[in-house]
Amino acid sequence: MKNPKILYFHSVQSSFVRKDLALLEENFDTKIFFFDPKIKILLPIQFLKQLIFLLINIRNSSMIITQFGGYQSFLPSFFGKLFSVPSLIILGGSDCVSFPSIKYGNFNKKLLGLFTKWSYGLATHLSPVHSSLVKGEYTYTDDDYPIQGYLNFCPKVKADYTELCYGYDHEFFSFKKDKIANSFLTVGYLNHPNYYRKGIDLIFSLAKKKNESTFTIVGGNLKDIPIDDIPENVKMIKSVSPEKLIDLYGSHEFYLQLSICEGFPSAICEAMLCGSIPIGSDVAAIPQIIGESGFVLKKKDEGLLLKLVDKAINCDKEEMAKSAREQIIKNYPINEREKLITLINKLRK
Repeated sequence: MKNPKILYFHSVQSSFVRKDLALLEENFDTKIFFFDPKIKILLPIQFLKQLIFLLINIRNSSMIITQFGGYQSFLPSFFGKLFSVPSLIILGGSDCVSFPSIKYGNFNKKLLGLFTKWSYGLATHLSPVHSSLVKGEYTYTDDDYPIQGYLNFCPKVKADYTELCYGYDHEFFSFKKDKIANSFLTVGYLNHPNYYRKGIDLIFSLAKKKNESTFTIVGGNLKDIPIDDIPENVKMIKSVSPEKLIDLYGSHEFYLQLSICEGFPSAICEAMLCGSIPIGSDVAAIPQIIGESGFVLKKKDEGLLLKLVDKAINCDKEEMAKSAREQIIKNYPINEREKLITLINKLRK
């Protein structure tokens, strides 16, 4: 029997997209369209290509899925409404927030915010990676909206939602006992805006005060860092292979996730599986991910961070590292994401 046909749209080439696609292709005849929003002047061409793709493939489709809300989600949601095909938008973080202080979030940009709002209004169902992306109080910084989540910016959206977290392979991300003493790691795509969003400014400040510690930042370009005086105990690595990344996770005692804004960050989960003790900001899913197996920074404050790091350095690191791994194995196993298939089959009916 032939698998049901679904249409899948995405705008980023990332690990979670690849994982979702692998899962979808096991269960459905999946037609994929990549919508590239980076060059704004070429957006009309992207919309035209997407329109043609939809006209060719909408027939006999049983489901439309879009990874993240934005320009790429409007036509799929519109076609779903027009042809009575259920449409699902997976919400990841930036598509639910507005942070004017760092010029971040779909709802910080007028046109992008409108396309996002229209998409959510047309969609059959929404699937945030964490419930905080629906609507919730934000207290980590005092510079932006105290309430975040798509319902804060689109209060008239009536679509139901289902929280679907990510899952991780504990066999692939293996535990390592041998660590570099007082070592800290951060991983992320660190372009200029993400310098502040990912809390790299805090990490640089911390590094200057903790001369005896070492800090590694993966994913950063020196030309993208908006300062010249990078501390000597900070090592910047542009990119690494998945195997090398596992080695870095496993060799560092602590993982820093000091983001101003997130959805459900994968790097901290992968690091915890490798025995890196998490220190994260009180933002979105991060406190829930950490649980009792690490340390949560309640406010973006250099003094509070320094005290929290001193507390972490003096904890029972061996037991905390084991606890961090068990936290992810127990709460976010590899099969957690299979709930996406269950949701799709429910919506298709």
